[in-house]
Amino acid sequence: MSSKNKSLKYFLQKARKEKRAIGQFNFSTITQFNGIFGAIREHKVPVIFGTSESEAAFLGIEGIADFMKNFKKSYPHIFLHLDHGKNINVIKKAIQSGYDSIHFDGSGLKFEENIKQARKIVESAHKKGILVEGEIKSIKGGSEVHNKNFKIDESFYEDIEKAKEFVKTTGIDSLAINIGNVHGTYRNKIRLNIDLLKKINKELNVFLVLHGGSGTDDSDIKKAVKNGIVKVNINTELREVWKKSMLRHLKKSTFKPYEILPFVIKDIQDKVEEKIKLFNNQ
Repeated sequence: MSSKNKSLKYFLQKARKEKRAIGQFNFSTITQFNGIFGAIREHKVPVIFGTSESEAAFLGIEGIADFMKNFKKSYPHIFLHLDHGKNINVIKKAIQSGYDSIHFDGSGLKFEENIKQARKIVESAHKKGILVEGEIKSIKGGSEVHNKNFKIDESFYEDIEKAKEFVKTTGIDSLAINIGNVHGTYRNKIRLNIDLLKKINKELNVFLVLHGGSGTDDSDIKKAVKNGIVKVNINTELREVWKKSMLRHLKKSTFKPYEILPFVIKDIQDKVEEKIKLFNNQ
């Protein structure tokens, strides 16, 4: 079936039905973009390009939105997402610029205020056909390499009753949930509470999103996808591949970017392809 004119919501629904997940890959350079894009050409699956507020500021929200629109003419199954949007003005600009989805991270707010702001954002975004992802409990860690072990605390886990209220009263499309996941990579592989995920999936009629895919055990990601996760976010691993590849290839005698960067792009592409296969249970 042709993917032309199919929305992100359509692909998320399809992923949920087929027990697959769509990868969200964050980027802040054209090198990273080309690596992700190369994987799309190879696998022809829907992919979400993510930009955090900092990444969006570096790229320029309006510029990157226009850039993506041009690519969508030939590859309509790619989408642009604002990751961890906290600044209302940035969120509004992303909506006006034509992002396909917005993550409103109100996890630092009181529950009632989170609901209040999320409802306003949903109303504004839905008028333009833009999906909204919410977050209740702050997902720990940061998108970087942490040279220590991470120990899960059960207090981090999602409160199902609060999540049900949040979804019902805000009208959000997706929810970033806490089932033991954490941003970044650690010395130990992060393990997920799959039993909790099963309960959440049973109780909530919303797309479930897993942040912190970079440091999570692959077997747990497969289980999570089979039990309701339809979007998995990857950032740290791509940054790590970019850095290691750049350092390795900068040792070559040439200093011409167009002779060095294709190797970096290929390394990023390989990592993205690895994740695509994982999310599609290949």
